[in-house]
Amino acid sequence: MRGLTFTFDIPTIRAEVLRREEAVRIGIPRGLLFYHYFPMWMAFFEELGAEVVVSPPTTEEMVSLGCSRVIGDVCLPVKVFCGHAFSLKDRCDYLFIPAAHSTRRELYNCPKFIGLPDLVRATVPECPPIIDPDLDINKGRQYLYETAYKLGFLMERTTSDVESALGKALDAHRLYGLRMQRRGLRSPQAIAEVFPQFYGENGYHDLEPAASGSTMTVALIGHRYLLYDQHLNYRLFHRLRSIGVNIVTAETMDRGKLTDSMLDIVEGPYWGYEDEVVGAGAYYLRSDVDGIISVVAFGCGPDSMMIELLQRRAKHIGKPYLNLVLDEHSSEGGLVTRIEAFVDMVRRTQHRQRKKVYINRRDGQEKESIDALGIPNMGEISAAFKTAAKLVDIDLIVPTITKHTISLGVRYSPEQACLPFKAILGAFVECLEQGADTLFMVTSSNACRMGYYSKVHEEILRDLGYKFKFLRHRPEDKGLLGVLRTIRRCTNHASWRKVVEAYILGTAKLKALDDLHRKAAKVRAVELQRGQTDQVYQAGVEAIDEALSLLKLKRVEHQYQRELNRVAIDTAAVPLKVGIVGEMYVVVEPYVNLNLEVELGKLGVETQRNKTTYISEWTSLKSYMGVLTAEKQRLAKYAYPHLRRDVGGHGLESVAEKVRLAREGYDGIVHVAPFTCMPESIAQNVMPRTEENIPVLTVLCDEQATQTGLLTRLEAFVDLLERRRRDNGGVAAMQ
Repeated sequence: MRGLTFTFDIPTIRAEVLRREEAVRIGIPRGLLFYHYFPMWMAFFEELGAEVVVSPPTTEEMVSLGCSRVIGDVCLPVKVFCGHAFSLKDRCDYLFIPAAHSTRRELYNCPKFIGLPDLVRATVPECPPIIDPDLDINKGRQYLYETAYKLGFLMERTTSDVESALGKALDAHRLYGLRMQRRGLRSPQAIAEVFPQFYGENGYHDLEPAASGSTMTVALIGHRYLLYDQHLNYRLFHRLRSIGVNIVTAETMDRGKLTDSMLDIVEGPYWGYEDEVVGAGAYYLRSDVDGIISVVAFGCGPDSMMIELLQRRAKHIGKPYLNLVLDEHSSEGGLVTRIEAFVDMVRRTQHRQRKKVYINRRDGQEKESIDALGIPNMGEISAAFKTAAKLVDIDLIVPTITKHTISLGVRYSPEQACLPFKAILGAFVECLEQGADTLFMVTSSNACRMGYYSKVHEEILRDLGYKFKFLRHRPEDKGLLGVLRTIRRCTNHASWRKVVEAYILGTAKLKALDDLHRKAAKVRAVELQRGQTDQVYQAGVEAIDEALSLLKLKRVEHQYQRELNRVAIDTAAVPLKVGIVGEMYVVVEPYVNLNLEVELGKLGVETQRNKTTYISEWTSLKSYMGVLTAEKQRLAKYAYPHLRRDVGGHGLESVAEKVRLAREGYDGIVHVAPFTCMPESIAQNVMPRTEENIPVLTVLCDEQATQTGLLTRLEAFVDLLERRRRDNGGVAAMQ
């Protein structure tokens, strides 16, 4: 036990639990990763002498409870999981809800898996203490052993006891996989065979093959927590069996085949369970199954990207494909109607000759040299980089985001994609229409689906008939040298001198623009003549855009900072102070957030954005020295214990900034997020549970949002903040 460093907290054992003779009761909700890892968890805790209590199969009461507790656009499986957790509140001493960061190296799980224990704490406070180890294979074997040891010490077991339990757990997991792959058992069947106490007989005949004589086979793909929750999918297996359909699923297949098949669709995996969706789908597209049905939850971030790729490939080869989307409003009648129509369609097309599958989407479509490079705009990126690109002899095309941009993105995007995805796709279409022969995209390095954007963007654009080269800045291109190498790839391998000059000028412009933005946010709130600040700001942006050298840039920056200082202001005014937090793209891009900061300024509100939402912070030399990492670590202290881990994107910062800004005397917070954003949906549920008494207005951005609706909400929010200030003696409440 010596030398072990524990990196997660577990609840303090209650004295009465230790004193009593009964075993410690560990509750495990029957949802999400249950069908992947339950045999392993069960074997581990049983070997340590604990009693494992599993929630019953999903009921309507669980669905209703989960939906009533979880706010925002969290997907149905997470809401139902909260219902399962609630059902265990009086039946166990602890809930076991691990934070599953990654179960495979260099891959990411959905942010909701990572933030699950914190979300359950926030939304189901009646639950017993939660044991929430971080499961992250990227941290190495030693970290996993430390996690196992601490779980064992919770129940006062020795090191040898833990090692024995860990061995039994790994054996159970291996045998579980073999039951499915060698004997063709589906997940619930393989679990029920070993742990029949958690399953009744009713319903498991649904998972058996259809009656002999069936002439149709359909592949059913999706996450196991949807495929095998018979309440949520209205006994989907039974519905298909009853009309004579044989069903095949992914978990009975060799994982190597799934991974190999996945590479037909994508260059490499990104999500932890991508092989069970994209891999299985790609395999069955090449096989002789008659059709494919995918089952997804509305608002599922990974599936909104992965399923789009499969549907497009199915269309190319003529394989019948049905995508069933489930949420709390789904009806049994609607699902049955769609299934019956799909099966009828498959029967009509069963004997048609289909195309062979593999299509190389890129052969002969990429030029060697780059004439015009297209990038999506965000904030004032165009003003920062257009002139700098000329230093390396590249024509940079950066279309301003407009209504037309959004309409293009919405027209060609998956319905469930988030607004940033749609806006960027629309911008790429405009880049290509304006003459770009190469597109460039920065990919993310955490659980946000942004890391998957470019895969789907490229597929959609090639389907539209565009020919182009697609370049990416990948997470592995780390540090300043990695960034400079990326720039060189985008500039026909310009000389290193030119690359460095362009980088220095571009990043200096970014800083000047962000500094001007910060200054304008302060002045706008107290200006006497409405709109004067914006006039100066826009003139400053244009002048920065036109600056051809660092010397000229410095002069322009000083000039417009002085111009802002000359704006006539109300010196007696004490403006309301509001923090702007949320997902970076919608915080930074004024068109998609309906010019939120300017509208607040018109209402006499001084705004401040989170430091990590300023693009210049990511390109400064300090960022390569770990300044932003240190900033995130500092903010993590504010977020704890409400949100104990980084859930990707800016979710952690959103929770932390609520706490920090409240303590610094801010009047309110506006939380801006794209509809269905995974990290921000976690933050949205955790933020109300912090003890800081500061109003939070959540603004969800999608293509349906209107300026009038936003202004109405902002006016009401500002009225609330003014009343609170008056009630507190004219000073913002200090928490």
